[in-house]
Amino acid sequence: MSTVAIDPFEKLIRDAGQDWLIDCYRPREKAAPHLREVLRRANDAAIKRLGSNAPSLTPETVAATYEKNPHKVRAFLQVMDSVASPDILVMVWQILQGMNIAAIRMEYNATGPFHLRIILSSPDSDQTEEYDSYDIDDAVILRHLGTIKMGNQGTFDGFYALNLGYK
Repeated sequence: MSTVAIDPFEKLIRDAGQDWLIDCYRPREKAAPHLREVLRRANDAAIKRLGSNAPSLTPETVAATYEKNPHKVRAFLQVMDSVASPDILVMVWQILQGMNIAAIRMEYNATGPFHLRIILSSPDSDQTEEYDSYDIDDAVILRHLGTIKMGNQGTFDGFYALNLGYK
């Protein structure tokens, strides 16, 4: 009798109800290594961008966050393999860790270039972070942004998982 070892990162993805990230990938056995590489690129981008203040984006830190806040990791996983830019994945993680969305600017013209700029601000300091993308695939993150309205003032507030009919 033989047993097949399950990749702990794949188990996390499945436990989070995001089986499609594995099951839709061909060949399926390369899904977890591919997603680990996506995380590695995001982790490298975080270090390059934020230096010693960079969040750790590894399968282990994602798993540790899942134990405390599964809803946050579920939202992160939903866009992890959809965004084109590792920087945008870093931005998503920063929002999930409490950074505020200070500004969003998007330029789109069917016959021209695409540009998305999101500025985050720290709730505890004057620190801001600017994220730019010129790849329309990164616009996938917009549907995950929460909105609230107080009076006549609208605010983008947080990053949320979509209800995809999974766990």
